Amino acid sequence: MGNFANRKPHVVMIPYPVQGHINPLFKLAKLLHLRGFHITFVNTEYNHKRLLKSRGPKAFDGFTDFNFESIPDGLTPMEGDGDVSQDVPALCQSVRKNFLKPYCELLTRLNHSTNVPPVTCLVSDCCMSFTIQAAEEFELPNVLYFSSSACPLLNVMHFRSFVERGIIPFKDESYLTNGCLETKVDWIPGLKNFRLKDIVDFIRTTNPNDIMLEFFIEVADRVNKDTTILKYFQ
Repeated sequence: MGNFANRKPHVVMIPYPVQGHINPLFKLAKLLHLRGFHITFVNTEYNHKRLLKSRGPKAFDGFTDFNFESIPDGLTPMEGDGDVSQDVPALCQSVRKNFLKPYCELLTRLNHSTNVPPVTCLVSDCCMSFTIQAAEEFELPNVLYFSSSACPLLNVMHFRSFVERGIIPFKDESYLTNGCLETKVDWIPGLKNFRLKDIVDFIRTTNPNDIMLEFFIEVADRVNKDTTILKYFQ
């Protein structure tokens, strides 16, 4: 009991693998580190290489209780090679299909390492909702982090209702210009005087199998089952 109480808490943090999500989560990681947490910050191998290229091969030397790890993103070289942001729909599809297994393998390796404390908590980007399943498997608390404001979060959490009401997908592209986007949206709690054109534009699709729409509906379904969402104001 005493030994457990003296262990440094170890939080594993994973952002959605684009720069606008990595930067704010990294700021939170530094704040938690200042509060005494051991940090493992997880990038994709692609973004880890970009970071080393930008900061130099010794960029991570000298860190104490702050480690960087990487997992594969499952994309082919054509989709994921170079030094640019990756194709977002392809990345979302891969997050859904390819990230859970290597992420769980990383947690297992960290828990069996003699160089770091056992993992005690997960902090995950909301778009990396597969970590909810991992948290259940490893019996760990998982705090979900949303890098934008509460308004788009409320949008995303109710994407399914647009489908259930028959509003999306649009029948054809004329719905983007025929005044349909002026339709009032008055059923989302907390949002007032909203119209379709004010909603996050991933709903503007004519494809019933739109990758981005499916991705965010899946995220919302999983997040609705989790109880902790953190918004860090920068």
